[in-house]
Amino acid sequence: MHIDDIGMNGEGIAHENNKAVFVPFYLPGEEIVEGELIKRSEYRIEPICKYYKECGGCDLQHLEYNQSLEFKTQKIKNILKKFKIDCEVLSCYPSEKIFYYRNKITLKCENGILGFLRYNSHDIIQINECKIASKEINLVVNALTKINKNNFKEVIIQNSEKKVIITIKLSSKNYAFIKELEKEIKKIFVDFSIKVYFNEKLIFSLGENYFLKKEFNIVYPFTNNSFYQINDEVKNIVYQQILNFIDGGEEVVDAYSGSGLLSAIISKKAKHVTGIEINKISTNNAEKLKKENKLDNLTNINGDSAVELNKLNFDICVLDPPRAGVNKKVIKSLLDKKPKKIIYLSCNPATLARDLSLLISNYKITYIRPFDMFPQTHHVETLVCLTNIK
Repeated sequence: MHIDDIGMNGEGIAHENNKAVFVPFYLPGEEIVEGELIKRSEYRIEPICKYYKECGGCDLQHLEYNQSLEFKTQKIKNILKKFKIDCEVLSCYPSEKIFYYRNKITLKCENGILGFLRYNSHDIIQINECKIASKEINLVVNALTKINKNNFKEVIIQNSEKKVIITIKLSSKNYAFIKELEKEIKKIFVDFSIKVYFNEKLIFSLGENYFLKKEFNIVYPFTNNSFYQINDEVKNIVYQQILNFIDGGEEVVDAYSGSGLLSAIISKKAKHVTGIEINKISTNNAEKLKKENKLDNLTNINGDSAVELNKLNFDICVLDPPRAGVNKKVIKSLLDKKPKKIIYLSCNPATLARDLSLLISNYKITYIRPFDMFPQTHHVETLVCLTNIK
């Protein structure tokens, strides 16, 4: 079997009897006979993770890093071509850290076995280290191996520098493990938070409720119930580029504003920012952020962008939607309102291309670049700036 190409998810593609065959963990130019690799790609390298191919997390550790960037660039080009979008795509921006970069991981637990889901399976593979999680997170993983986890369902570990938040979800109310866990965590961290949940309700809390972070002159709380980009270095580069698209003096709408961090950052440059968020808890967090940073030129609205956009006048719209992409009603509102710029940050190339195909009747893509927010995986973040041509 000869591998001809590489698929959207990083798998090798071969062809047999005029049909495509997807073969995970193989590269273009390689040949396989009876499951054995007989011809290697010049870009194949040895994965450093002992769980690779078993764990369902990484899928590109066998590919030389610069080639993984080329794969991600080409991935964006291919999906745009499929939607007949013709524009220049800048090369994928590399991550400074290609390992130990994640500030958050979610581990599953069953019968005391803590780890990730196996590749293409619901079974759990026990781990004691994750090569793409931060070193602080790995210290917590190691500490968790020393305690009883028989009633654990899920563990979410987050870190910001030397501060960690550990969220534990249980199958029963018994949290007798806490003293043992506290002892282990105190050996390695001064600043920590442990929160224990049963049936989605908080039943025990230890340590700080939240920690403060400062970025772009915005002080914000780092908590266990807000969304943050998982690669801090790349996130900051992306956010700086978004600021570069804003001249100053504009009315800006952030249509999927979440807990308000990006809205707050933009407010330092724009004339006024309106953040729209459908989740009430997130809007409340955004309001706290606004007050704590004394941002008088920021307004937070709890509502649906498909409805709220029609009530506003604005020069620029920022879109940072979930993987499902932008609601068609939001796109219609944008085509009707005709802001001079649309800035779109996407974590899903397929829905990005779909949405861009609906906008290019009135807009020209003046910038599009993938960013390697997720090294060693096929996932990619893409930033686009569109300018009104009507």
